[in-house]
Amino acid sequence: MTLAEGIIRFAYDLQPPAVAVLEETQFRELAGWRVLLRKLELLGQHPDRYEGLGYGNLSLRDPERPDEFIITASQSSGESQLGLEHMVRITNCSLQRFWIDAEGELPPSSEAMTHAMIYHSDPRVQWVFHCHSPELWAAASALALPCTPEDVVYGSSDMVSAVAELFERHHSRPILFASLGHQDGIFSCGASARDAGGLLVTYLAKALSARQTL
Repeated sequence: MTLAEGIIRFAYDLQPPAVAVLEETQFRELAGWRVLLRKLELLGQHPDRYEGLGYGNLSLRDPERPDEFIITASQSSGESQLGLEHMVRITNCSLQRFWIDAEGELPPSSEAMTHAMIYHSDPRVQWVFHCHSPELWAAASALALPCTPEDVVYGSSDMVSAVAELFERHHSRPILFASLGHQDGIFSCGASARDAGGLLVTYLAKALSARQTL
């Protein structure tokens, strides 16, 4: 764990929303999964974890505007109740300039550029869950999970490149992968929230069962 944890590494412009940040039905679905992931301690904030900073973020592609996506705001995972004010719409992303145009009340998650590369790499992906799981992260090799390298820092241009390369090598969807350069970092991506969340919970159960002794 480094002191740089939680830093937004990209430049961004944040404007008031021109349209609704998120449609109500989609918001309720995302909020429901967030409640579950907080109960499983895959997302949240705790004084004894990650220097007390919030961890984990969720996003979904806008089905009406597929070049845009909506992501939870920076350090919002510690909020007990998710509100629309915690959602940020990414309207434009330049992977070359490492720049994001966003609409919302709060800055986008520090992992927004990684989410952007995931959506850019595969139009089939509609939802991305980024969580922190010590159990899954430690079992990445045993579970044969795809991984980004240990020397690749979260939210960096190297991370964006590493994700692009990972998606070129691994074609099955939904997909779950570990970010070895980001302590306990796990990404689960799929065509629906059920795909992304279900895969995440399934692999967590596998990691936990492997720790049990008969």
